[in-house]
Amino acid sequence: MSEATKSNYATPHLSSLFEPDILTTDQFLRVFRHHGPFYPEERLMFAVLSDAVECFQKYSGTDRRASRKLFNDAEAWINSRDCKWPYSFEYICEVLDLNPDYLRMGLVRWRTNQESRNIPRKRLREPLRYQYRVKHNRVCI
Repeated sequence: MSEATKSNYATPHLSSLFEPDILTTDQFLRVFRHHGPFYPEERLMFAVLSDAVECFQKYSGTDRRASRKLFNDAEAWINSRDCKWPYSFEYICEVLDLNPDYLRMGLVRWRTNQESRNIPRKRLREPLRYQYRVKHNRVCI
């Protein structure tokens, strides 16, 4: 083999060693981005799920119209089998790696347990009564 043909074979091989790696921004960030246990979208989905569960538990068995509507909306969203919408119950459970049927069953069990107890709800605070007492029990000199 002549020297010219040897150099043609060696040149492409050596030049490929010094070619830059071409990464897209997405590929780079997927590997090198520091993030917590959840991405921001997953944290938002978790917040939506926890708000629905909170409304379901907080307003279960209430008589007020606004509270009852919040409960009914949360119950309808939880019982919905739609998985096409990105913020549906089924889709959020899938993204967060939760079993939606197990979560539904737990909420139904919690609700029947609460209804069977039939304990009257205790108000946490009564701000208006306290303000009324303070305003009208003052002594003017």
